[in-house]
Amino acid sequence: MDQLDAAIDFVTSNGAEDRGQTISYARVFQAAGLPNPQNLHESGESHRVTEFMAAFHHRCRDRQLPPLDALVVHVAGSRAGFPGVGYFRVNGKADPRGERVAPEAQVASTRFWEMQREECKRWGVKSRRGQL
Repeated sequence: MDQLDAAIDFVTSNGAEDRGQTISYARVFQAAGLPNPQNLHESGESHRVTEFMAAFHHRCRDRQLPPLDALVVHVAGSRAGFPGVGYFRVNGKADPRGERVAPEAQVASTRFWEMQREECKRWGVKSRRGQL
């Protein structure tokens, strides 16, 4: 729980409370004291990234926080600026960057993600102003 809470607190202060800014997976994992996600992927441990982010998602709910995982994105490659596949999976949405996803599902998933980012931003403004 300590690693999750450290990551959540980092995203709260550096993302949600900072005008709803997105944050790289690498920075979130560093804040949690975990190996860089790219290193985990390269060493065949991609499941650790997925498991951590799923736990992050559920811990936000437990702490009655907005869906802060919506602010965690890739910084390079075809997913640059987008969250990983696991973000959409944990929310029951199609991956808008998936190869075999219908255009309607791509649009719906992207809108869902944008709405969650806005929810984080609104929460961050209230938190910054001491209104929570």
